[in-house]
Amino acid sequence: MTLKYARTTSYAALLTVLAAPLSAEGPTYTSFGTTGLLEMPTAESADSGELAITSSYSDTAGYRTTLTFQLNDRISGSFRYGVFDIYGSLRADGTRGIATTYDRSFDIQYRLTNEGRYLPAVAVGLRDFLGTGRYSSEYIVGTKSIGSNLKVTAGLGWGRMGERNGVSNPLGGSFETRDEPDVFDEDAGVNTGGQLSVEQWFRGDIAPFGGIEYTATPNLTFKAEYSSIAYEPGQARPAVQVSSPLNFGVSYRPKPGVELGASYMYGNELGLRATFTINPNERPTFSGLDRAPAPIKTRTEAQRAAQSWNRGAQPAIREALAGLLEIEGIDLIGLDMTDRTARVRFENNRYRSETQAIGRVARMMTQVMPDAIETFVLEPQRNGLPMSAVSLPRTDFEDLENTVGSTAAIFDEIAIAPAGPDAPLDLAPVPSPKFEWGIGPYLDFVLFTPGEPISPDFGLAFDAEYQATRKLSFVGRTSISALGARDPLVDFRDSNDYVNVRTDQTYFGLDGGLQLDRLYVSYADRLAPEVYGRLTAGYLEKMYGGVSGEVLYAPVDRRWALGAELNYSKLRDQDMGFGFALYETRRNGDRVEVGDYDVVTGHLSGYYDIGEGYHAQLDVGRYLAGDYGATFSLDREFDNGWRVGGFLTLTDMPFSQFGEGSFDKGIRLTIPADYFIGSPTRRTVSTGLRSLTRDGGARLRVPGRLYNSLRDGQFNDLEDTSGRFWR
Repeated sequence: MTLKYARTTSYAALLTVLAAPLSAEGPTYTSFGTTGLLEMPTAESADSGELAITSSYSDTAGYRTTLTFQLNDRISGSFRYGVFDIYGSLRADGTRGIATTYDRSFDIQYRLTNEGRYLPAVAVGLRDFLGTGRYSSEYIVGTKSIGSNLKVTAGLGWGRMGERNGVSNPLGGSFETRDEPDVFDEDAGVNTGGQLSVEQWFRGDIAPFGGIEYTATPNLTFKAEYSSIAYEPGQARPAVQVSSPLNFGVSYRPKPGVELGASYMYGNELGLRATFTINPNERPTFSGLDRAPAPIKTRTEAQRAAQSWNRGAQPAIREALAGLLEIEGIDLIGLDMTDRTARVRFENNRYRSETQAIGRVARMMTQVMPDAIETFVLEPQRNGLPMSAVSLPRTDFEDLENTVGSTAAIFDEIAIAPAGPDAPLDLAPVPSPKFEWGIGPYLDFVLFTPGEPISPDFGLAFDAEYQATRKLSFVGRTSISALGARDPLVDFRDSNDYVNVRTDQTYFGLDGGLQLDRLYVSYADRLAPEVYGRLTAGYLEKMYGGVSGEVLYAPVDRRWALGAELNYSKLRDQDMGFGFALYETRRNGDRVEVGDYDVVTGHLSGYYDIGEGYHAQLDVGRYLAGDYGATFSLDREFDNGWRVGGFLTLTDMPFSQFGEGSFDKGIRLTIPADYFIGSPTRRTVSTGLRSLTRDGGARLRVPGRLYNSLRDGQFNDLEDTSGRFWR
């Protein structure tokens, strides 16, 4: 047995990332977490790829935490979570009650033009366009630098940004009126939030805003703004008391990637802000901490002319190659040799890029292969599945090692095809040890469930995996919470014609005993040269057990892939033991005992590599609550392995049944460990963040889905990381 590294959750790792900011200086940020002044935006964009998290506080505006990502040079998106007071209904004396609310919102900004010698940069944006609409605004803004220290911003706002001294919309007609139904009006749907109220955009009164920024030193910036947000009282609007439209503040950067701000807001209160930024395009450690690759052993012209070799030496060649690859953290899976060709199947356990692993394997092959072997065929494998076959001319490999432009030249010479059959490969047995385990602390959070903004948990977890064959494995995880027993949910109920398939997840594992997080068996195999299959069965996640099957067609030389998944699952008991749950449902106020909840779900999936690091995915099918719909995802993957993306799901579940948020949406982030430690490793940390955990559009959490495991060995990913071939 070997001790496997102790795991903590991705949320803890994300906090570690944000505690080690590294990005270069750029535009300053607002209390809303976007580039700008104090509350009002500017037309500036951060560096492409910059990820910023901003926390701000003032007495009446409350707390705001915002995650902003600069998708490319011009487009940025933000997700915001706020805790603040709102106005209630009118009292008899004409005053309004005050209540605290938890609010989620999304922003987007697009920079139309760059700043020129005489003309400003110009941007257009939407604030709170996918939330409850409490801050809903649209704007167009321009920013111009005057000298090296002063920037001037002026803009026009609609919606909340059009409230102070607004004038009639110059577009006229239907644009003069902006209908904003009350947030508690269920028929209007605003109370559910999350809908694209396109019919309101750029409608209603329009008001000016602006401000200046003066950079006194590279680390110190002073700001002043005229805000067009009036915070007019109204039911469920932010209860901010405003005495003046003028706001003043200062931003200080004690180190790159850290920005601290203080401000005097609304003529009556102080505000504080902290922004931490990190950019995947920059590294916290020096690149190249990888162990130097072995030199290529070149042949003389006479040696290259050899046409055959002693076949009796193959066992010794295999043993020698296996030993050399072990040094590189690579397992030799199989070897087949003819007079002129050597085919090697291997599994890369160290390098994030399969391209780098292919280069390392080829170098080691030059050390031991007979002179007559002219073609290397390298087949990377992941989770027992061969991904592709890369044919490499040995002579070109030897000649190009130390030449200018060798990366492009070698990729002109190689050929990529589907991996060959298992036979006649001499396949190696599963390496020992077959059993791995680990024990360590865990930290977990469930965010944004109805009624609770955050549900933390921590304790001790035990992980184990037994690899029976390279294609068949058994995986388990148990844990015990340090928080002990807590109040469980008495009954699983359905109040809106749909079972609570996700909104009750915080009630699982509250009895304080040992809980079974997962226990399943997984089998994966190649069904045809470019067709793969997976079957997983057991207790798949904390809420569900069942069976999941998947088929994926992934041509090695295409940008696209097609997949299908079919699942049968049952709702587990909340004590997270071996049993399954009973739940009750309500129909017209009457309780009806239903029993075990089981459901068949499935999706047809399409994957497309857009290029420039962008990957799109579309899943169409049936979800856990029995609703039908589609999920669209878009991710940007950086050359160093960072992956940032977002998704949205629309189903036939009515917005009123879904509840606040209207439909499922969120963001996700994957960070490679080698980004921080510098040395090669395949470990990553992933996290996802939904605007609100609801039941519509919920999917079974199945481990080991095929596409992301296999695409590393496809042509497009190999080409995208071609610069690592010689490393």
